[in-house]
This record gives sequence, C-alpha cells and structure tokens, in this order.
Amino acid sequence: MEVSSDQLLALARFAFVRMDGAWFMSAAKKFGVEAAWQLDVDAWRQFAYVMGKRIRALMFPEPAWPGDFLSAVDIFMKILDIPGRKVTLEGDVISIVVTECEVQKAIAKAGIADCGIVTVETYTQMARGLFGRDMGVLVRHVKNLNQGADRCEVLITRQEAAS
Repeated sequence: MEVSSDQLLALARFAFVRMDGAWFMSAAKKFGVEAAWQLDVDAWRQFAYVMGKRIRALMFPEPAWPGDFLSAVDIFMKILDIPGRKVTLEGDVISIVVTECEVQKAIAKAGIADCGIVTVETYTQMARGLFGRDMGVLVRHVKNLNQGADRCEVLITRQEAAS
C-alpha cells in the first residue's frame, strides 16, 4: 500500500492535535483543570522553543529578523494545520490573524480551556529558539476566537532584550 506525503502530513496533523487534546483531558481528569492548564502552557513553551531551534538548524543557520521568523511561523502553522491565517508586517509589528485553527476547534469543543496564554508563549519561545534565548519579543493576543471574537489576532514586536 502506498501512502502519499500529503496523506502522511494529514495524519500527522490530526494525530498532533488529538494527542495534545488527549493528554490535556487526561491531566485535567487526574490533576484538575488548573494543573492541566499549567502543564499545557509549560509543554507548549518547551515545544515551541525546541521547534524554533530545529527550524533554525534545518533552514536558517543565521536567521534574520523579521523574514526568517515569518518563514518559521508559516512552517509552524502548516504543521499545526492552521489554514485560515494571514500574516502581515506593518512597520515593526507582525500581525497574525487566524480565522480557522484545528487546535482552537478542539479547545472550543472541550470547553475547558483558552489557548491565549499558550499562543503568546508559543510565539515568544519560537522566536527564542530561532534567534537565541536572549531574543526579546513582545507578543500580545488582542483578539481570541475562544472569547467570542471573529478571529484570533496576535501582535508581535521585537524588543531590545528578553525580560
């Protein structure tokens, strides 16, 4: 049986989102929602940092801001199956608008969490993985699908030093 690259990618995306949700729900059942939420934030923080490092190692040995960060975000969003996205750069502010996200859909279906904190940590740590731990970025999640907005919107600005 032949499995195409597109089929494998679709299965990997599905598995990633479902595994993220399954471990969260299991942790919430065993330890409570607050503990599961903190574990989730910590896991995404570490995961995004490692992904930033891996993307750097594979594609951008000497990354340049903002272009290579924008490319890394695009790669990451393709992996996470976030098709409804628009990324723009206006002045020194990167705007990421998402109207369709499989992770958000799973969170909304479960009804017990909000991905806003994880979103902020993911972009912050991906930048640090890509550019080094001292990379300073300010990430603001200004609109949130899980809080009734028509989209998620994140604004990212490079800072002088990490806080």
